[in-house]
Amino acid sequence: MLERIPSGWRQPAVTLLALVLGLAAGAAAVLWWEARPEPPPFRADEHAVELMLFDAVPPRPDSDAQTNEVSPLRVDGAVLLSGGVTSTVVQIGAPHHSLDVTAPALPVTVSPTARYQSVQLRMTVLDCASAVRWAPGDRPFTIRWRDEYGKAHTDRAGDFDRSTASSLTRYIDAVCESPLTR
Repeated sequence: MLERIPSGWRQPAVTLLALVLGLAAGAAAVLWWEARPEPPPFRADEHAVELMLFDAVPPRPDSDAQTNEVSPLRVDGAVLLSGGVTSTVVQIGAPHHSLDVTAPALPVTVSPTARYQSVQLRMTVLDCASAVRWAPGDRPFTIRWRDEYGKAHTDRAGDFDRSTASSLTRYIDAVCESPLTR
């Protein structure tokens, strides 16, 4: 095909052909790039703050037999930021109305640079008749936190393993069988 073009026009014709092919390839690449859908924007999980329980430490028997109070169960855990917004945990609620949970170290703040904060919960039985019917379920606690924009959040929380769940139920059974609580 190039032989049909006069020799003085061959170099400009090849250059023009290369230019046309380059423009066509470039246009196809631009169209291909624009046709690709954008990935959906990253959205942090609504469960931006998690509560994890690691160990339930049963209370030691009280050496003072004159006390009428049963010691609370100490539960070691942590608050973990799984989202990308700094949040302050202000309350951890009881898993059941017959139980009371306190977290003396609250409020606790977690951030993208400090995602993990230890917490210690103290759990006490308020009503044995109801408490003995309670069984640990999926995320039985409630957690309340404020994000850095001032928005308040409430969610179910409290991931734990079987041994911690077993410790919780054993504590309730022990307290409710105690002569001090009758």
